[in-house]
Amino acid sequence: MECYLIRHAETVLNRKKVLQGWADAPLSDNGIIQAMKLSGVLPPWPIFSSDLKRALHTAELFAAPGQRIQPDARLREIHVGVWQGLSKDRLGQTSLWQQYQRSPSTFRFPDGESLKDLQNRIVGAFYEYQERLDRFIIVSHRLAIKSLLCHLQGWSLDQIHSIDLPNAAVLHIYHD
Repeated sequence: MECYLIRHAETVLNRKKVLQGWADAPLSDNGIIQAMKLSGVLPPWPIFSSDLKRALHTAELFAAPGQRIQPDARLREIHVGVWQGLSKDRLGQTSLWQQYQRSPSTFRFPDGESLKDLQNRIVGAFYEYQERLDRFIIVSHRLAIKSLLCHLQGWSLDQIHSIDLPNAAVLHIYHD
């Protein structure tokens, strides 16, 4: 099995350091350039993408002509509930944000999901693709990909903040 995990390119809300969750923010001009730089670099394997605009647009910009992109809601970012659209600077001053930073594995976003909910979604999708295909590409989101990596590495979700995953990051996963 071989796959590429790709975080969507930069959005206008990434630039503003705003929690996006399920918000459908467009790519920034820089994000469009980031995604276009992936064109011709990745193999023409089946692409599974979050159904959110920022991930789909990233995939569309690097996909080869005729390469199929399959949207899948299970690849969405974590649902951050009432925190969607709030700035990280503002949230950083709250005790709930501090709780999330200290113990992410037990935290549930207010009116949203927990990291375990997210991990269950993306891991289920990943193994479904792996059963059908030897090679594929996933375009998803920061916490979604990081939660999948925690699962694949056997790490606790409490280690999720130690993983750096910038916009348009490409990870290559290979397993014999």
